[in-house]
Amino acid sequence: MAEGGEILATSKFYLEFEGITELIVKKISGLSIKLEAAGDMKSFGVRKEAVSFMQATVSGVTSGVVTVEFVATVEDHSMHNWYRDSHSIGGATAGKGSTGGGARKSGSLTVFNQAGNPAARWNFSGVFPKSYKTSKMEPGGTELFTEKVEFVYETCHRVK
Repeated sequence: MAEGGEILATSKFYLEFEGITELIVKKISGLSIKLEAAGDMKSFGVRKEAVSFMQATVSGVTSGVVTVEFVATVEDHSMHNWYRDSHSIGGATAGKGSTGGGARKSGSLTVFNQAGNPAARWNFSGVFPKSYKTSKMEPGGTELFTEKVEFVYETCHRVK
């Protein structure tokens, strides 16, 4: 064990979304949160005796886009259905509402330690599928068929 605690591996994780708990996840990337700042780049005023004043303050939060690649199975259509239900009925130019009515999901990403116990966890809220695509298919291919979904989210907090 490393000094100061156990080192976590990127190979032991579990991803779930509200109502979607049986995915065979191949890869996750893009988890990020950025605090936007105002007043941090240059002086925004002066005070007595012409002293320049600068103070950084948080003005907003930008969440990243999480990309999830998972192995497709015959039975599980959950991610494709969620994507389809989240977008306009009849396609992008139809202008109609979505089957899901704009509903967002919550989700979590858990990383496990070497003993198999949850060691780190991020909770997401306001999760929405942004894009959907499948792996390349070709004669003689030796790869598993995968689906890839990009998600946006409103909040992400590390809770463990």
